[in-house]
Amino acid sequence: MKKIIGGVLIVVLIGLFVWRVYDLNANAFSYKDKIHSKQEVFELASAEISVENAVVIEGAEINKYVDEDYYKNDSEDFLLVQLWSTEKNIGISDFQLGYQNFVTLSDISAISHEFDEAKGRYKFNLGFNVPKELIKNKQQFILAVPSKYWSNGVRDIIEINL
Repeated sequence: MKKIIGGVLIVVLIGLFVWRVYDLNANAFSYKDKIHSKQEVFELASAEISVENAVVIEGAEINKYVDEDYYKNDSEDFLLVQLWSTEKNIGISDFQLGYQNFVTLSDISAISHEFDEAKGRYKFNLGFNVPKELIKNKQQFILAVPSKYWSNGVRDIIEINL
């Protein structure tokens, strides 16, 4: 009886392992990256977006973009990514910054937006805390659009060089 229960438990454990591996492969690692360069305009659902610029902000200048409860380690710099969109509701808080094979560095730590009436589009400022050594080494970063826009096995990412 113990052997039967032990055998069933082993089969269940193997099944859970296989299911978890399948689940992992079904996420970001199984998507093909559609790479866009900085300042390239591309469609995101019904909106058009483009990354205008990315700059490192230091010192008191950071206070323009964050609220009073913002915290950053001494080993981090504040990277500000400026992008525009023809629509306001594009899930801006779900953008993620990464590098190399999309190692996630940071979720957004600051967001602001304004509408530019002359151009008929929204300008967004996205702030990320990034390790100083990556900034110093001129690391190429990757900005991934929110996962709700990943479709047909493809996700849009934007390459950002400082």
